[in-house]
Formats: sequence, C-alpha cells, structure tokens
Amino acid sequence: MKTLITLFRKNIYFFLPFLLWLIVGGVMLATYSQRELFLGINGEHSDWADVLVTGLTYLGDGIMFGILLFLMLVTQRFRLFFIGLAVLLLVTLIVQVAKHYFNAPRPISYFGDETATLVHTVKWVSVHSSCSFPSGHSAAAFGMFSFLALIWNNKKAGLLFFIMGICAAYSRIYLAQHFFADVYAGSIVGTLSTVIVYGFFKFRHTTSSPEVCAEALLQANTTT
Repeated sequence: MKTLITLFRKNIYFFLPFLLWLIVGGVMLATYSQRELFLGINGEHSDWADVLVTGLTYLGDGIMFGILLFLMLVTQRFRLFFIGLAVLLLVTLIVQVAKHYFNAPRPISYFGDETATLVHTVKWVSVHSSCSFPSGHSAAAFGMFSFLALIWNNKKAGLLFFIMGICAAYSRIYLAQHFFADVYAGSIVGTLSTVIVYGFFKFRHTTSSPEVCAEALLQANTTT
C-alpha cells in the first residue's frame, strides 16, 4: 500500500486529472443515457476533424505500444521493456476476455435503421459492429500513457500523457467505434493494469534490496 501511495504522489500530474476524469465520467454515465452521450459527442464533427481524429485514434493502437517497447529493447532498457510488455499483455487479456464475454453491440448495430441519419462515420474508416465493451484502443492508450507518465523524468509531462489518452478515447466515439461507457471502462483497465504491474515490480525491487545489502555486508565481514 505504501508503494502505491508513493506512486500516486510522485505522479500527481497524471493521476489527479485521471481521478477527475473518473468522477466527471461517472457522473455523466449516471446522468445521461448511452444514446444521449454517444450522439452528443459523435454529432459534433467536421471535415477537418475527420482527418485529425483519424490520426489521433492511432495513439491507442497496440502497434504504438509495440513501437515503444521495441525502442526500449534496442536501447537496452530491459527492465522497462519487460514491465511495459507485462502491461500490454495484461491489458490485452482483460480486454479480449471482457469483449467476448459481454459481446456488446457497437453504435452502428445499436442504432440499426437510424444509423444512416443519426451516426456520423468517416468514409475511410472501417466501422465494427460487435464486441464493443470495453474499448481496446482506450485501454491500450491509457496503459501506454500511464506507463510513460510513471517512467518519465519530467513528472509534469504526466498531464500531457493524460490528455493524449483522453484524445485517443474521444476518437473512438467520434469515429462511431464505441460508446462512452466503453472508453470510460477502457481507460480504467489500461491505467489499473499499469499500476498493478509497475507496483508489483516496484514492490519486488524494494523488498529484495535489503536482502542484497545484507548479503553484501556479510561478504564484506567475511573478507575482513
């Protein structure tokens, strides 16, 4: 528990905005229906935003996380590579199990005959119809950006990483791939996965350090 508290305190620029997002998002889910939230966000669109948001959605693509891990591998930051890989694997496992368990319809299936008149889609984006909950892109984005926030030297960059995660989540609703609840849950899955994995590695590191020190001290005394 002490390790987690320290983790949050040192990365307040990411976790405080994330906490506010959980509160505001939870209130929105309790106040508005799934239909109202989706149409309210998806209904605000433009030609230039279609292009911009299409690019933003790749922030949550698993390939982006893979590129980050590859860079850590080639720069020989092996410990961070294995932590990041564990985060990605945990996120993928949780998301895929949940998707197939709930098998929730995506917006174009949910609205049915109303889709053509109510739902905005981007013509060059292939829109899916099933396994909506939770959003895999949102989970991957928040998993990656919360991970970056934890390992980045400049902790103020955590705010930027949070904003990038929100942008990826927003893009999934704009592109008619998910509902608000999907991206909200995805953000929680991604962030919690990072906290669990990083906290576990951190806990192991702190608990093993005294043993290493004791062993080194014993060897020194023996030599003397």
